[in-house]
Amino acid sequence: MDPQRILLLVSGMTPQIVTETLYALCVKADSVWIPDEIHLITTGQGRNNAVLQLLEDKKRFYHFLSDYNISKPIRFDESTIHLIRDAQGKELMDLRTPQDNEAAADTITAAIRGFTQNQDSELHVSLAGGRKTMGFYAGYALSLFGRPQDCLSHVLVSEHYESHSDFYYPTPYRKEITLRDNRSLDASQAQVWLAKIPFVRLRSGLPQSLLTGNHGFSETVELARLATEKMQLRLWPSEGRFEVNGKAGHLTPVHTALLLWVIKYCQINGVPISPLVDYQLNKEYASALQQTANDYNVSLNLRTEESLKSGMTSTFLESNVSRLNESLRKNLGRQLAERCKLASRTYRGRTGYGLPEDVEIELMEDGSL
Repeated sequence: MDPQRILLLVSGMTPQIVTETLYALCVKADSVWIPDEIHLITTGQGRNNAVLQLLEDKKRFYHFLSDYNISKPIRFDESTIHLIRDAQGKELMDLRTPQDNEAAADTITAAIRGFTQNQDSELHVSLAGGRKTMGFYAGYALSLFGRPQDCLSHVLVSEHYESHSDFYYPTPYRKEITLRDNRSLDASQAQVWLAKIPFVRLRSGLPQSLLTGNHGFSETVELARLATEKMQLRLWPSEGRFEVNGKAGHLTPVHTALLLWVIKYCQINGVPISPLVDYQLNKEYASALQQTANDYNVSLNLRTEESLKSGMTSTFLESNVSRLNESLRKNLGRQLAERCKLASRTYRGRTGYGLPEDVEIELMEDGSL
């Protein structure tokens, strides 16, 4: 079964970009690509122009299909025109304020996220229309969510034909259009080129919740940044305070000592801490945890000290690793916490508790930088 082909365009006041892009994909391209659906993201005025000039009374969109004998059904109607709306749900007639641009960014991000969730689809995004910011948002969103089969492009139109109100695509027959100085042009002589735009695909490095959630553009970019940039962990042991990529939080004394012990053990030995099996009671682990707490001025409470006197049990280790990771999640959010939590790791052929190897760790003295 062939994948579903979706053409997505951002548009302002010039719906010609729909038929120009179709011509480049369906007629001019070496490898013809005919979409199953066309989706347009635009403003209220852009929607009115598209309906009036392309769809109403079987206008230019249908003329194009007829002129080039394209018999494949292509879904393009008012239901596939997506309006940009403000925070109150009111449709925007134009983009003039920073808030309007933010609404456009959120609409474009949601659309591209949604269209890339179906693995049996190909998404072709065109940057040809709309304000420059709309094209930027579309390209950025595709970089975040795009898959190997997805494509980004822009159409280029030869001089004098570009943005001419009567030019929609090069016709297969002579068609006269008039310039402002009353000179005539023949639409059939126009040149339209499809410029494919390479883009970096970041999807594989993003958390699943970002791929399937409903985050707006700014939040998506911030979460993507946190999820993909280098991890830096700063820890103030005596205060139980930490920062991960600038986001701060606090840990209990036992969880601070546990994190320090794992860091110290892995750095010295080059291998993770082996988990204890149910029947084990490990005095070496208990002693190492207490010594780490003393070395870094972390005051364990009496209950913890008492429980460690006879050794460390598997229940103690596993439950505190779990609670430590939960504290990280509450302070950092799930996406960031996933990249710096204690979990089963394999170093040098040995599997056990450890931090990811790409985490940079800095221990701060006396709470000062």
